[in-house]
Amino acid sequence: MMKRDLRFVLFAVVMVTLMVTLAFLPASAQLSQWRSLNPTRDGRLGLPAPYLNGVQMLATNYGWAVGGACDMFDVSASGCNSTSTNRGFVLFWDGSKWRESLIPGNAGALFSVFIVSANDVWAVGTNSTIIHWDGISWVTAPVPAGIDKVYSIFMLPGGMDGWAVGYDFSGVTNILRWSGSWPTGAWSVFPTPAGAADLRGVALSSPTEGWAVGRHGTIFRWDGAGWLAAASPTTVDLFSVSIVSSANAWAVGHDDTIIWWNGASWTGPMTAPTTSVEYRSIHMVSAGDGWIAGTTMTTTKEGLLLRWDGTAWSLDPGWRSWVTENLNDVYLMPGGAVGAAVGDAETIIHWNGSEWLARTSPTSFDLNSLYLISASDGWAVGDTGTICRWNGQSWHHYETLPSGVNLFGLFMKTGTDAWAVGAPNGLTSPTILRWNSLAWAVVSPPGVALGETLYDVYMLNSTWGWAVGTGSGGNLATALKWDGVNWGSFPSGTAAGADLYSVHMLSSTDGWAVGATSTGKGPVIVHWNGLAWSLVTAPLDIGGLNSVHFLSATNGWAVGNNGTDTHATIIHWNGAQWTRVPAPEGNLTSVYMTSASDGWAVGQNSTTNSLSLIVHWDGLTWNVVSTPPVPPTMQVALRSVFMVTELDGWIVSNQGLILKYGPEMVPGTTTSYTTVISTTTSTTTSSSATSSTTSSSTTSNSTTSTSTYVPPAPVPGFPIESILAGLLGGLIALTMIRRRRRL
Repeated sequence: MMKRDLRFVLFAVVMVTLMVTLAFLPASAQLSQWRSLNPTRDGRLGLPAPYLNGVQMLATNYGWAVGGACDMFDVSASGCNSTSTNRGFVLFWDGSKWRESLIPGNAGALFSVFIVSANDVWAVGTNSTIIHWDGISWVTAPVPAGIDKVYSIFMLPGGMDGWAVGYDFSGVTNILRWSGSWPTGAWSVFPTPAGAADLRGVALSSPTEGWAVGRHGTIFRWDGAGWLAAASPTTVDLFSVSIVSSANAWAVGHDDTIIWWNGASWTGPMTAPTTSVEYRSIHMVSAGDGWIAGTTMTTTKEGLLLRWDGTAWSLDPGWRSWVTENLNDVYLMPGGAVGAAVGDAETIIHWNGSEWLARTSPTSFDLNSLYLISASDGWAVGDTGTICRWNGQSWHHYETLPSGVNLFGLFMKTGTDAWAVGAPNGLTSPTILRWNSLAWAVVSPPGVALGETLYDVYMLNSTWGWAVGTGSGGNLATALKWDGVNWGSFPSGTAAGADLYSVHMLSSTDGWAVGATSTGKGPVIVHWNGLAWSLVTAPLDIGGLNSVHFLSATNGWAVGNNGTDTHATIIHWNGAQWTRVPAPEGNLTSVYMTSASDGWAVGQNSTTNSLSLIVHWDGLTWNVVSTPPVPPTMQVALRSVFMVTELDGWIVSNQGLILKYGPEMVPGTTTSYTTVISTTTSTTTSSSATSSTTSSSTTSNSTTSTSTYVPPAPVPGFPIESILAGLLGGLIALTMIRRRRRL
């Protein structure tokens, strides 16, 4: 009995000690996961879609965004007319992250969202879709027959009266009116004025004052009894309307069009600060503050935002959008200090009163390489000259090179000294850029390696470094050496036509570069001994190599494509030779080691549905990682991995996808969650679809003035809470068992 009691006491002490230790462990000691910055980016919606078309916020911690695989500004696209691919999605903002909410399966692409209250939200879209959120689930609302695409929705305060406008093939049913409260109210067809064939935006300031705008400059005015045609100063398509007062309203549209209602007539178009740009959404905070969101600027490939200061609309770097994607909707909460804008490629940016911060990836262009000097300072580069920066809060689009050449390699020596390399502009020298803390400056050497592409760069210090790349036209693979002043060509030691894709230097007398043969199939490994590059024998039956990373002179790794079999190439250097290590199926493009027992490699499994591939080294084996909430069905080629620490890392990928590794959610990091889906039982025959808003809500809507929403208590998460709960439960159970034995 005494031994049993002693064992129990020892067990109890161990359990309590473990519980206390776990409770006080820092966050960094908790399990980390790879998470996508984009809530739905898992390959299901035909990237670089999905498109986000509408957004609205009720409070700083409550908002909705809607979209789908259909571009609402190109409704002739097949994705907008196919019931099999034209699917919508909804994202919810909880104050720290956007997460996907389930919607009825028959909902189409969504164009507009409107929040009456936390338990009364509407979204509309293609295939006659109108859905409603009641605080628990999204439910399909019965819609009268006729209307095909519902582009915009606006509800008056209280949610008892509202309007939806859109497009009907027959030109008969383009305006719907909501009367009553959910779920007893109903949508009904409202008499459509002549010429109202395609309405895109609707907004009201009161039950007797409102505007609807649409194709070919169409404008209709609501006077409390009916919609009446109003004289329009333009014939271009109008997409959005916003009301400040009965004597102050705005509408925007195609070809830089901005028009203004002065209480007596619509005037304009106003002189815009842009040319050949499409304005897609307008939201007026007040008579002296407003925003316009629109298409990507043709010269800088930057998402467009204009601001109204009470006198003029201006485009100023102080409120740059920090994205390369088209922006489709913008919304500001009352006061204008908090807001959000959404766009193509699932782009979401937030306004904090002074700057816009990206909450998702700022681009859909392929990102090829990244490098961070600290947890709050890093860069990523990619196709079309895309350069993005990490500032510790979000990734934003920094600039696009005027040449538009693809960038492939990146290296940061310090926060004020970084390098990027890429393709040539025509038959010139390959692109080489240097960051000097103020700007990226071109330092490409004239007349060197003409027409070649550089894929990687590594700097030991400010006066010594290497860049490697292609060997076209029977040339050796390119190797350029930096001496602190100039870049000069140097024999790479490869066979003719070979390419070098990655370089890593341990010292001025010890470095490695890897690549592929002229056929792209076989491996190439060269070693620098301080005097020359020379070929090193590679293991048999491996594929071309894409990345190399060394921890020391006797511990290095390289990864690449599959060779004679379907398995990716992973090889290890032990100081004497390279040896092949077992690897999963697929191709690996990047490897990064943090220690001898921790490292990562990424790529794509081209043999199994082209799934994204992440593998982890634990000191013994390379294991495939598919850690929720990153979907196991993600079909994106992962291009580059970089670890700041063992529990802080990033992956950049094709289509602009960015993944974050860490124990805690960071701003913009997202997970998915599930809600119960219910459907209406009404006998009304209608098809349902989803869409997103193109018109901004007016500040007169009192339901948007709430600044704080108190959500339900969250479910304890994993791992600490679950571990503690399990240990405590086990301890209680053992205590009860022991007492019963005594009885």
